[in-house]
Amino acid sequence: MKVVLDSNILFRILISGDELINLLFDKDLELFAPERLREEFVNNKLEILSKSKLSEDEFNELASIIFEIIRFVPLDKYKEFLVKAKELLKEHVKDIEFVALALKLNCLVWTYESLFFDVNLGISTKELSTKLNKFKL
Repeated sequence: MKVVLDSNILFRILISGDELINLLFDKDLELFAPERLREEFVNNKLEILSKSKLSEDEFNELASIIFEIIRFVPLDKYKEFLVKAKELLKEHVKDIEFVALALKLNCLVWTYESLFFDVNLGISTKELSTKLNKFKL
């Protein structure tokens, strides 16, 4: 199952771990993200590190492993969907690239942001877990 990984999910994984770690490594899950998620990560690293219970070495190791399973997509691969994404999100411009990538890949965004659900492009952790567990039956 393909999904676009929203920043808030990645940050939550790094801060709290819990069931999200197991879900993240599900073999039936294909994770995609705009290339700019790397930049967001770097810009927020100190905050995430201060909120997590990980040492800096543990944090860096986990981030490295997670970044190996995410397929980062350059903007030029989905830029033709930016206009449609902007129409859907209106003033909520910070997430346009995530929506544009989801439109390009014809998939949902794994997120906590209600606006994604309002435009029928969001999937929650619970929904994702349920769908992936159905694949295993």
